[in-house]
Amino acid sequence: MEQQRIALVTGGAAGLGAEIVQQLKPLGFKSIVFDRSNGEDVRAPGALVERLAAHGIDRLDVLVNCAGVNRIGWLESVTDADWDEVMDTNAKGIFMMSRAVLPLLIASRGTILNVVSNASHMPMTCSAAYNSSKGAAHILTLQLARELTKKYGITVFGISPNKLAGTFMSREIERQVVETRGWTEKQAREYQLAALLTGEETPPAAVAEFIAFLLSSKERHRFLTGCIIPYGA
Repeated sequence: MEQQRIALVTGGAAGLGAEIVQQLKPLGFKSIVFDRSNGEDVRAPGALVERLAAHGIDRLDVLVNCAGVNRIGWLESVTDADWDEVMDTNAKGIFMMSRAVLPLLIASRGTILNVVSNASHMPMTCSAAYNSSKGAAHILTLQLARELTKKYGITVFGISPNKLAGTFMSREIERQVVETRGWTEKQAREYQLAALLTGEETPPAAVAEFIAFLLSSKERHRFLTGCIIPYGA
C-alpha cells in the first residue's frame, strides 16, 4: 500500500499557511502544523526529528516554510530587536527548519517549498528588515537547491506572492503603515492597492491552490528546483 504523504507547514495555523494545509488535504497529504500559536518557533526548532519520531513519523515528503513576520518603520526608527526578529524568522527560520528535518527529507527525496515575497526583488518603503530578510530567503532558496538537489534528490523552490488579502500580516502591515506614515486607513489602503497591477490583493486561497497543484506530484515541480516563481507583480 502506498504511504501517505506527509507535509510540515510552518506558520500553518493561519493565513496562507492554513490555506495550504486545507488545499493539501484532498490530495491525500497529512499536514503537520508548526506554528508559534502552538509555542513553536522556527528560529529554534530543537530536536524536531526526535519529536516527530515519537509520533511515528520518520520521513517528510514536503517542508513548506511559510512562517513570516514584518515590522514597518523608517530606517532611523528600526530597532536591533525588530531587525533580529524579522531576519531570524523570515531567513534564519528557513535555514533552521530545513536543517532540522533534513534527515526526513533525505529519506523521501522530498521537497522544500519556501514562501518568499515579491519584496525580495521589489522593496517596499519603511521595510528595511523585511526586504532584506526576503532577499536572503530568495538567495537561500537558490543555494539550498544547488546543494540538496544533486546530493540528495531534494527539490527546493520558492513562491513569491504579492500582498495577500485578509491575512494577519496584511492587517498588521496596514496598521503599522497608518502609524508610520501618519495616514488615514483609507489613504494607506489606496496607496497599497495602487502599487498592485490588478488593483486588488491576492486571495490566499488562490496562491494555496496553485501551490497544492504543484506539490500534488513530484513531476509537477521537480524541474522547478532552484527557481522562484512570482505570484502577482
